[in-house]
Amino acid sequence: MKESEHVKLNEAKWDKWAASIDGKGWRYVYLRKCQSGVVSLMDIKENMNFLDIGCGTGWALGQIAKIINGKGSFYGIDLSDKMIEKAKENFKDNENFHFIKSNAESIPINDNLFDAIICTNSFHHYLNPDKALKEMYRLLKTGGKIYILDPTADFMFIKIINLLVKLFGHEHVKLYSTKEFKKLITDAGLKYIKCDKIGMQQKVHIGEK
Repeated sequence: MKESEHVKLNEAKWDKWAASIDGKGWRYVYLRKCQSGVVSLMDIKENMNFLDIGCGTGWALGQIAKIINGKGSFYGIDLSDKMIEKAKENFKDNENFHFIKSNAESIPINDNLFDAIICTNSFHHYLNPDKALKEMYRLLKTGGKIYILDPTADFMFIKIINLLVKLFGHEHVKLYSTKEFKKLITDAGLKYIKCDKIGMQQKVHIGEK
């Protein structure tokens, strides 16, 4: 599949979800539980800079901000125009929140800016995960950490799910195993710290610059 076609498929999917993603349906419950799990693992301090890749409507950044009473800088990128529009509306009164339409492989932000980067439930959509991780490396400060949450293909059940989703969801690329995450993260120049399980199928993979 051509990269331009893949981008359009993902834009269309998330544009469609944007209208209901902040509602109270199963998607909201599932995604917020995942994001809450990631936030609970983070070492969050005042005056840190945070980036959410695939930020949706900015919910996870809002949770981080609550912990430090808004004393930090919060950036989100997303492919979806409608997600970015909703995020900007949700945080329109907060000057330290910035939302940008961008893909994960080429983010228009300066080097060495972030103390922490999160990426929840979007990594399996990346056509070039190696490029996305190198971009995370570029954007992190020395000592900064990435937190990538995704269903992780360490068990046959998830491997079967991966094949089924790929058949019916053409915007999907791949669910990776822990071994594959370790290689991708270390190949990008980061140190693989650990992974933590969240729920039945999700793992958070943590790397450090």
